[in-house]
Amino acid sequence: MTWPEALHRGRVRWLMWVVLGSFLACGFVVKAGTKSEYLWAIVIGAANGTAVGFAFGPAEKKGAAVLSGLFAGTPFYFFAGSILAIADGPSEVFTSALFVTIGIASSFVQAFRVRRRVRQNLRSIPLAT
Repeated sequence: MTWPEALHRGRVRWLMWVVLGSFLACGFVVKAGTKSEYLWAIVIGAANGTAVGFAFGPAEKKGAAVLSGLFAGTPFYFFAGSILAIADGPSEVFTSALFVTIGIASSFVQAFRVRRRVRQNLRSIPLAT
């Protein structure tokens, strides 16, 4: 499968994650934020949704385990960076490290899931003799 075919097949999941990421990011603006804050929340959420959607859509369809795994952990890496940027003490640094750990774990889980799916597809193909 080529990348254009993978993009075509995985576009529904991709778009779903972009919309979901934008919606969830607006939930982080808890207080009545300004229009600018909501716009930035939507943009950042859409960027995270694009990365996750690419991981679970086209990259998974293509069988790119490393790329899919890397992008699957993107929201957790973003949370960790955001927390670390405003860290005042050791508790925030610990929380940031926890999000990095969760991101790495989710990246590995997605990469192994894609790798297992690719191997199953290869086993189902009969060998020509």
